[in-house]
Amino acid sequence: MAAKGSTGEMFKALARGTQRVEEPVDPGGSAPTGQTPPAAPPTGILAGREGAIWEVSSGKKITRVVRRVNPDRCRIWVRHNRRYDLLSPESCADLIEGFRQQGGQEFPAVVRRVTDGGPYEYEVISGARRHWTARFLKYDFLIEERDLTDLEAFRLSDIENRHREDLSDYERAVDYLQALNLYFDGSQKQMAMNLERSEGWLSRYLDLARLDPIIVDAVRDVREMTVNQARVIKPLLNGKTRGLVIERATELAALPEKPTAADLFRVLTSAAAEPKAARPNAPLETATTKETGKVFAVARRHGRGGLIIQVDGNSGAGKEEAVAAVTAMMERYYAPSK
Repeated sequence: MAAKGSTGEMFKALARGTQRVEEPVDPGGSAPTGQTPPAAPPTGILAGREGAIWEVSSGKKITRVVRRVNPDRCRIWVRHNRRYDLLSPESCADLIEGFRQQGGQEFPAVVRRVTDGGPYEYEVISGARRHWTARFLKYDFLIEERDLTDLEAFRLSDIENRHREDLSDYERAVDYLQALNLYFDGSQKQMAMNLERSEGWLSRYLDLARLDPIIVDAVRDVREMTVNQARVIKPLLNGKTRGLVIERATELAALPEKPTAADLFRVLTSAAAEPKAARPNAPLETATTKETGKVFAVARRHGRGGLIIQVDGNSGAGKEEAVAAVTAMMERYYAPSK
């Protein structure tokens, strides 16, 4: 009897599989009388994907069938660790080029069958970028169906993407924080052991996912944020410096053009280091008259959630125009503490 492997080895095996391509078959067709349809030969493009054998805890070998489907039949698993809404021709440029050179998708995405009776037949566990690219190019979507629990799906997705540079620290961090409560009862120790990583390594990702929402809202693209940036800002979010950091983040979040992650964390770090009196109270917004273009109203942050709006009575702005501008500024920036 084959010896059972460790839990970690079993989950690592989820990313592998003996695979064969299942081409479309005429449902009404059959093999010639007296002949047995030959087994589909292994395909070269699949042979090198982390080996050909999926070893489960029993030690048995399982053959996985790969098929081509319309990508519209597939949805993304709600717990997938990639922000599908942020994918674009730029972020998927490498796959688009690969699809075009190969004439289609090279490696199958891992899916599981949908059972909720909706319009989809499968949900994508690993392969969101491949799914996006297939839809973008209007190509068939190469899938490998597996029977997975949510925990197994999480582990598979993590193993597949852990070392990929195109998955951001923040996307991975949010995935880990959700999994911590869903699968490990909030135990970082248990989760770190399951992922075969140290608690310190896991804590750095969880700190990133737990950043104050106003900081996350102040960055141009959440995918630019890193665990190192979260490590630097974490001690500044305690004690007296917290108010300074949150106040500055609130101002930046209100800007029409938000800063990059590098600029954001540089500004927030500086805000915590500077005496409050020395920091300029930069305007949040200004309003100008329609007739002359002169500034007649200026909104500035005052404390945490407070607001000061100065109106120049000599600017030429009419009362209705001034009231409308002040009301709009109040709606956008006034956030009294509850």
